[in-house]
Amino acid sequence: MLRLMDVNELAKVSKIFEALDASGRARLLTFSKRAHAAPGEVICREGDPGGEFFVISAGEVRVSCSTIDGGEKELAVLHTGQFFGEMAALNGDKRMATCTAVADVELIAFPTVAVERVLSEYPAARAALNRVGVLRSDAILNKMME
Repeated sequence: MLRLMDVNELAKVSKIFEALDASGRARLLTFSKRAHAAPGEVICREGDPGGEFFVISAGEVRVSCSTIDGGEKELAVLHTGQFFGEMAALNGDKRMATCTAVADVELIAFPTVAVERVLSEYPAARAALNRVGVLRSDAILNKMME
C-alpha cells in the first residue's frame, strides 16, 4: 500500500506550494481532488488539451513523447512531490508528453480554473510554475534530439 503525503509534506517538496503562503496553499488544496492511476494507466496523453495539472503524492510517473518514426521516447520518470501537466493546464497548450503510471500512483489533481484563481493573487507562485515549465520544455526538446 502506498503512503500518501500529507499537505505539510507536499508543501515542503513541491515548488508550486513553496511559493504560496499557508492561506494560498489551503485555498489551492480546497479546489483539488485525489486521483488514482493503476500500473500502465495513461494519466494524460500527448496532444490532448490540458484541463488540470497533477502533483504526485505517492508513486512514479513515466513521461514519454512520440518520435518522428512513430516510436516512443522516455523523457523522465517523476517521483513523489513532483508535478506535471502544468504548461498545458495554465497556458491552454496541448499536452507535450504522455504521462503513464509506473506502478500504483496517487495524485492530487488541480483544475485550471481554480489554479488560475489562486495564482492571480500569487505572482511569485505563477512565475515559479512558469520557470519550471520553460525548463521542462527545453529539456524535452533536448531529449527528443538525442
